[in-house]
Amino acid sequence: MNIRQNKRYAEVLYNSFAGEEGELTAVTQYIYEHIELKKFESFSKILLSIAIEEMQHLELIGNLIRKLGGKPYYINKEKCFWSSKNIKYHFNSVFDMLNYNIESEKRAIEGYREAIKNTQNKSIQQLLDRIILDEQTHLEIFNRLR
Repeated sequence: MNIRQNKRYAEVLYNSFAGEEGELTAVTQYIYEHIELKKFESFSKILLSIAIEEMQHLELIGNLIRKLGGKPYYINKEKCFWSSKNIKYHFNSVFDMLNYNIESEKRAIEGYREAIKNTQNKSIQQLLDRIILDEQTHLEIFNRLR
């Protein structure tokens, strides 16, 4: 991957890394849901699988931030630390939870598309495009489960 240091662009990625709706939030949200819904074994396993993919995204974005000269701190681009307040703990139904997850995946895709627009680096664009494909798959899964 041909990447030069660019701390300004690294800061753009902090929201996708550990912002309110970033990868760290997605990992912890889906792990919480996985644990909460253990009685629905197959559904719980799907949430765990998605959480693991989100964890891989977290690593990819963290590594990218490092290559760009930043530190993989759990902060957003305003430099506010990640908080468990980012997790939604209460849902009226599984249907509401799925709707919430669908909207979260849509916002993640929008965030990555915006990040792609802010760089001319083809390697970064390809990496973010690859993550978008995973997020679109998560979106399809949640839509099917609904």
